[in-house]
Amino acid sequence: MSGAADSVDVVIVGGGIAGCALAVKLAEAGFSVVLLEKSTRFRDHVRGEALLPWGVAEARELGLEQALLAAGGGYAGALVACGDGVSYHEAAQSAVDLSKAVPGVPGALNVGHPDACEALLHSAETAGAQILRGVVDIEIPAGEEGAIRFAVARRKRRLRCRIVVGADGRRSAVRRQTGLRLMSSTPRTYGAGLLLGGLPWPTGENAGGTEGDLHYLAFPRESGVVRTYLFWDAARGNLVSGSSSAQDYLHLLSSQFLPDGCDLGGAAPKGPCAAFPMNDSRCDHINPPGAVLVGDAAGWSDPLIGQGLSIALRDARMVAETLIWNRNWHPDIFRGYCAERAERMRRLHISARLATELRCGFTAEARNRRRKWNEEVQRDVQLSGPLLGNLAGPETVAAEAYDPSVIRRILALGEY
Repeated sequence: MSGAADSVDVVIVGGGIAGCALAVKLAEAGFSVVLLEKSTRFRDHVRGEALLPWGVAEARELGLEQALLAAGGGYAGALVACGDGVSYHEAAQSAVDLSKAVPGVPGALNVGHPDACEALLHSAETAGAQILRGVVDIEIPAGEEGAIRFAVARRKRRLRCRIVVGADGRRSAVRRQTGLRLMSSTPRTYGAGLLLGGLPWPTGENAGGTEGDLHYLAFPRESGVVRTYLFWDAARGNLVSGSSSAQDYLHLLSSQFLPDGCDLGGAAPKGPCAAFPMNDSRCDHINPPGAVLVGDAAGWSDPLIGQGLSIALRDARMVAETLIWNRNWHPDIFRGYCAERAERMRRLHISARLATELRCGFTAEARNRRRKWNEEVQRDVQLSGPLLGNLAGPETVAAEAYDPSVIRRILALGEY
């Protein structure tokens, strides 16, 4: 390791959606940026692959929509909500029009996570950011604000910077080494995912439904594959582990309503099958001296409601704008970002708890609640507020919709 440290404006740890998007904007603004990424090639880790309409708006603000489309992304303008005895064909007649969620946004953008990361990483490099891959042994020395150590290609390196951005996911080394505490909720459900080919799924239709003791989601892509997810009660444990995980998954998925012609006998797994307990988390503080956290490193919402990509892009935009507009970078520069994110995540945590009760309740009472909610929401739009915020952005919904009294009223719909 050399004695003198190289110096840059920003070091971003993590080359996922948030880290790459931030690197693009800061490099375009003329800052010297180094992005450190552990992987040498992005792989399918069964992560979120649907950018909901408010996330698309964020991608446009960041100038990244075309990069995501070029990476194989495509729009789904409809959401088919089937299940509880209602077939996919029947539900498609009254599908939710996703193009109405955010003006000018044609719907949800479905894109493979590895493909999106690779495309945004290339965009960051094109914009002028320095990309280092295969980085290991990241260390933020205690008491040395603005310093970071790491190893790449078996060589130890040290950088000094004006700020370190932790965009390194759920197991964030930046969060851990700066002494920040992550608080996680108890999982209510398990979720599993599998990318499938060989299914003639309508390209422009995302889908979801609850039938029996499972809830499923599906996000088709322009390339002809469809990302599917299954959710079940966490008390049942992991239902798709081991060498037969893909076959077990397909057996479970066969109990759900799929589009006409989608015979799972001809489905071909196109990636790994993996299952995880579903929960959310938060950090009370995401801006330690000399650093700031974005994306999952700063806490996440339950993946059941599919907000991860949108959260990452909002975080990247807000941090980028903060640094670009306030070039003196005083210690409390991120006060606005921290406050906005705390309220945003509070609302999304409420929405996730509600969605879990509505979608992943598998008792007779839960089925009755879904039926009554579908009836009542036609007369009182406030009852759909938290879930509408998942499409249009949590800040677009009146604060009253997240009040505990409204949530209690929805949950009481299932009572006989």
